[in-house]
Amino acid sequence: MDWTQVFRSGADATHLLSVRGRNLHFVERICGALQLDKLGADVSLAGYKAAFTPKAVKAIHEAILDIWPLDTDIASVLRGVNGDVSGLYVGDYRIEYLHHALVRHSTYANKILVVDPFMYPPALEDEYNPILNPEPYRSQTLKNANFLWALLPWIQADIVSVIRTPADFDQRLNWDSMLRQERKFEENEALREAIERSAEEMMERFKKSDAIREFLLDAPDGYLCKWVDEHMPWKHGLTLEELMAYFEARRAADPNFLEPAKWGESRFLISSTGANHEIARLTADLTGSYLLTDLYGRWKEIELDRDSHNAQNKAWAPFAKAVQDAPFRHLDQVSLRHALALRQEGRLERFRHFFHKVWRDAVRGDEYDEGNAIALAGELHEKVREAEDEWRQIDRDLLKMIGPTATAGLLAAGPLIASGHASFLAGATVALGGTAIASSTLRRRGFADRFPAAFFMGMSERR
Repeated sequence: MDWTQVFRSGADATHLLSVRGRNLHFVERICGALQLDKLGADVSLAGYKAAFTPKAVKAIHEAILDIWPLDTDIASVLRGVNGDVSGLYVGDYRIEYLHHALVRHSTYANKILVVDPFMYPPALEDEYNPILNPEPYRSQTLKNANFLWALLPWIQADIVSVIRTPADFDQRLNWDSMLRQERKFEENEALREAIERSAEEMMERFKKSDAIREFLLDAPDGYLCKWVDEHMPWKHGLTLEELMAYFEARRAADPNFLEPAKWGESRFLISSTGANHEIARLTADLTGSYLLTDLYGRWKEIELDRDSHNAQNKAWAPFAKAVQDAPFRHLDQVSLRHALALRQEGRLERFRHFFHKVWRDAVRGDEYDEGNAIALAGELHEKVREAEDEWRQIDRDLLKMIGPTATAGLLAAGPLIASGHASFLAGATVALGGTAIASSTLRRRGFADRFPAAFFMGMSERR
């Protein structure tokens, strides 16, 4: 259905859209607001960034109101994304950290829910409303759009859903939850210390990824020139003009940098962790999800609140913490293609049960103990080693029975078989003949079922 045409006709069809439908329709509306069709397929980065005019920012936020109107029955919409195993991410929303979480948790979760980073206009005072005052939101809108483009393949694959929380539609709920959160931190020293630790962690991350952009690249040219002259005098033999040219090149190449600020100009730059704990827990209850994060303080909130958790949280949140923190490099090599393969081949549920069982065997003491992440990684390393040993044994047995020349062609496709693709061996069996190859084929075909950890074998070669 052409949803754009439906909305232009004035028909109230919003209630017919699923969350995925709302996500994809919003992408269309952003493209329309930026007039990307007029920019053409060969649009430059500079041309793309220049499209974030106040008019475009206003249109993008008007689209939010069209897709998520004030009278949205948000509870009903959120219940519609209820899945078998879904996690609501309430961590660092900078895309590199969110992507780290996606690749890890997509190996067992049916879906990952992400809170929309775009501000909801009716929830803001007029001065801060991007529809009424779009200019200060141009840079933030660019960053939010880039965030959405990065998630789009995952949204299209129906692995990620970008949602809104009940707090957007109920200002009393939002305000009261913030007051309760404030009291909670005042009354609980352990939680307060955990949040302070997370604040320090977030600041270190900011220094690594955003500080140069927001403190230097975004600064007015006059300030930047003065700063360079005072703090980088003739660094590495470069002149002031050469150093300024370097920063200008950095500005041009940064997809999240729009333009330097003007003296006296206001800009709204927003960092997010999705939602506060109380709103996140309510949203998780509506969606049948568990909570997951990459921040120590947020994990501590989840841990201390465990008695009020829904069934999904009790079952999956401690496991998610171990998966998030496990020093297991194979998890960072997972891609969207690997996550899709698990689903398309019908192996997600089996792999989830295997993964969770490995954790249950590894866990010691308190489920939220940080040491369990290390124990999980150790168990997974052992399972992968067992799978690799078995694979090599199949190769050795085949080599003994039919000789090295005939075996070479079969072994070249090893990683494909390990990941569940053994059908090509049928042709090889006919070509080479013999019970040895037939026996090896049967052993390889059942390999992924007998050794689920084979999913991680040859991961870097299959990226």
